[in-house]
Amino acid sequence: MTNRTLLWILLGAVGLAVLVAAIRADGFAAGTLGVEDYASLVGLSILAVVIGASALGHFRWRIGDAIQAMIAWVAIFAFLGVIYTYRHEFEAVGRRVLANLIPGMATTGVTGSREVTVPRAPNGMYAVRVEVNGARAVAMLIDTGASALVLTDQDARRAGIRVDDLSFTIPVQTANGQALTASVTLASVAVGPIVERNVRALVARPQALTASLLGHTFLDRLESYQVRSGQMVLRGRS
Repeated sequence: MTNRTLLWILLGAVGLAVLVAAIRADGFAAGTLGVEDYASLVGLSILAVVIGASALGHFRWRIGDAIQAMIAWVAIFAFLGVIYTYRHEFEAVGRRVLANLIPGMATTGVTGSREVTVPRAPNGMYAVRVEVNGARAVAMLIDTGASALVLTDQDARRAGIRVDDLSFTIPVQTANGQALTASVTLASVAVGPIVERNVRALVARPQALTASLLGHTFLDRLESYQVRSGQMVLRGRS
């Protein structure tokens, strides 16, 4: 690259910096442009000038090739910009696909949303993966007929509960008949972005239940829950 080309690059960068400075003044005056935004704009602008000048130097006598290369790079950056801008929507689509492939995997709304959608299993039940006390998520059946969240003894042990020290004195009615349970308080119960703390729950005696139940001591804390288009929608409070 010749000294003349370098001079043009420098002049272009200086001119662009002056233009950005003017944009900065308007942006700050309107309250729409922050310091970090300004720094990013300056850096990207100078980078664009340098890359553009280098490309022109490389394709000095091939204007047609230069234009094709420029169009290709613009298309690439535009595509990456679209992917970045709608990254949360693409993530939501991916989760919906996985939810139909992996039983108990729920889908969540966009970032900041406290809504979870649970697909119906082939057996007609709604199963969702739940984190209890921050432990590895376990599959639970959403049971609107259960008065409380009920853990199997295995799931309770995964959540760090000392099952052997519990007193099983509370009778409950299950699909398999009556079972004795013990009362506990769970530090946290999380279904996707919905997190509730200090949740009252029951722990069933060993072999009394085949699956944990997500009942009303959790469900009643939600803003709403409903079946819609064959899916269970849980919506946490804001």
